[in-house]
Amino acid sequence: MRKKSMVTMVLAAGLTLAASFCSFAGEWKADDVGKFYQNTDGSYLSNGWYWVDGKSYYFNEQGYCLVSATTPDGYTVDESGAWTENGAVKTRATEEAMATIKVIIPNGYDYVRDDESGSIELNAANDSSNAGILVMDIVEEDLAFIKTYLGEEGLKAISDEVVHGATGEFSDVLTLAATSSKTYGATGTWNYYLYNGTDESGNAVSLEFYTSFTDRDIRMVAIMMGAGREFTSNDEFMENCIR
Repeated sequence: MRKKSMVTMVLAAGLTLAASFCSFAGEWKADDVGKFYQNTDGSYLSNGWYWVDGKSYYFNEQGYCLVSATTPDGYTVDESGAWTENGAVKTRATEEAMATIKVIIPNGYDYVRDDESGSIELNAANDSSNAGILVMDIVEEDLAFIKTYLGEEGLKAISDEVVHGATGEFSDVLTLAATSSKTYGATGTWNYYLYNGTDESGNAVSLEFYTSFTDRDIRMVAIMMGAGREFTSNDEFMENCIR
């Protein structure tokens, strides 16, 4: 069984996580000045480009969306505020699927898909911390064998090892605070791990892992807690964005 390679893949893709959080179901609003996008936590998209429902919009420092204009960095937006090139609106996918997992991309986030590592990294746009959520699909051919002969305890042991490997380099910063299981309507039961700690600046940090299994894949979601845009809990991300 390739336990070592699984841990290596997690480490290779997962060590860049930094504080931020996810957005999902905000709404467009308007006043006498213009249109703006309010997140569910009451904040607003501002100071740059954000993807909303598959289109990219530029928001100024006050949070208003530029329309029928050239943005400060030289791009064109149409009368709705959407980024255009040669008169055509630029779009992107609103969801990405790997072998056994699909991610609905939250509004306000960029993302990077890496097929080699089987990961999707969701980045808070205009956030200097660079990364907030990592979703991985790790192929492990022996899972069906392990489940047959060692049962759920065997799978849990593998889950513990993968998560321990992903946090190993931060063992002097993060401490395992809790483990449990959580169930979501679309994807079933996940193993859950909560790590707490303090970063170099003395700020409290919290890293949460979720793992689940198919017959040949380990599905993992890692979320670094920080200032949020829309969700008030990780459970909302797991319920609304993971399929």
